[in-house]
Amino acid sequence: MHFLLRDLAATQRFGACLANCIENGGINSSVVIALEGPLGAGKTTLVKSVGAALGVREVISSPTFTMLNEYYSGRLPLFHLDIYRGGETGEVMDLDTLGLELEEMLGGKGVAMIEWPKYFVCDGHSFFDGRDYLDLALKFADAPDNPGRFEGVLREDSPPEKYIKDGFTEARIATLSAKGGQSAILLAKLSDELSAMVINL
Repeated sequence: MHFLLRDLAATQRFGACLANCIENGGINSSVVIALEGPLGAGKTTLVKSVGAALGVREVISSPTFTMLNEYYSGRLPLFHLDIYRGGETGEVMDLDTLGLELEEMLGGKGVAMIEWPKYFVCDGHSFFDGRDYLDLALKFADAPDNPGRFEGVLREDSPPEKYIKDGFTEARIATLSAKGGQSAILLAKLSDELSAMVINL
């Protein structure tokens, strides 16, 4: 399912609605969201929007160097992971221990948002294998001259001046797919709440 995020405000609205659906959607266990997308696509901005809607009082920042930031001041615990260094920099990371720590944290109700999920390999297997999770990929939308159409080609990269964190004006497309029963319920709820943002590609 594809959602059009026309600008920063739309991205923040999308994140707030996602948080509301997690919190009030009848989901009684932790929610895991795999956040994919190129640098600058808005992954951390989306996490900030979810955190704000959950009432997180701390400043949410990218965990690129710490790999895991934990926030407990909101109505649900929020765990923000960034596994970029586990695959893009050539560093050797102890992802096995990180996976075990996250597994313990997910024992209650909470939200784990994991950037660069393809690199989250624990004991030779993806952390997501056999897990119920929502896959959320952000991409830049190639908007044609007609501002009413965003069915253009999706790009994998964009100039830094169009980064979402800099108050971008270029649209993004969020592509979501459910990887289990709980995530399917969440996605259905989100599509009902944000039906005006749903687009066909």
